[in-house]
Amino acid sequence: MDLKELEAQVKTLQDKVRHFEDIEKIKELQRVYGYYLDNLMYDEVIDLFSDNTESLEISSLGIFLGKEGVRRFFNNMKMNSLRKPEHVRGLSLHMMLQGVVHLDPGGETARGRWQCFMCLNLMATGEPHAAWGHGAFENEYIKEDGKWKFRRLRVFISFQSPYEDGWLKTPLMGRTVSDQIKSDIADKPFTEGMAYLGYPSGYVIPFHYKHPVTGK
Repeated sequence: MDLKELEAQVKTLQDKVRHFEDIEKIKELQRVYGYYLDNLMYDEVIDLFSDNTESLEISSLGIFLGKEGVRRFFNNMKMNSLRKPEHVRGLSLHMMLQGVVHLDPGGETARGRWQCFMCLNLMATGEPHAAWGHGAFENEYIKEDGKWKFRRLRVFISFQSPYEDGWLKTPLMGRTVSDQIKSDIADKPFTEGMAYLGYPSGYVIPFHYKHPVTGK
């Protein structure tokens, strides 16, 4: 192996290391997002989004455009949490699971899919209720000044159900079907896959990646 070949091999190895380091940083970003949600640290959540954020999209609430839309949504979350009784505020668990992350060509943007299982206190009916929840993320990330941030966060809520009833009896507690596609504070309704109304619609959330074996 001559010097030119050795330099090429070193460059290839450096690129591979950088690739996997970036994927780990993106996974860390997503997990940190979950922990900040758990602890009602909404200002810290907002700082995880790029100043050039495209959107925050929540199937049960709507689409919030740009960094200001993100700020409006999480500031509203903060105000809602302060309205809850003290004994209700302390339980908000968002477990980020099964992360699948792919870097786009160029290594400056990426996409990721996650499952989120939730154990919550909700006030949907005016009284605190123990609740289970589930959502699937299909997110876009961007690397700015060497740090990974959210560029587009999309979460499809499958269910938020009372502990006593479960998702079979009450898929979305305190909400009707029409509530799922509108929000007073959203910039516009969530319209992707209008058949997607949570469990039990059977809607398959599109994958950002191809089959790893067949390539289809």
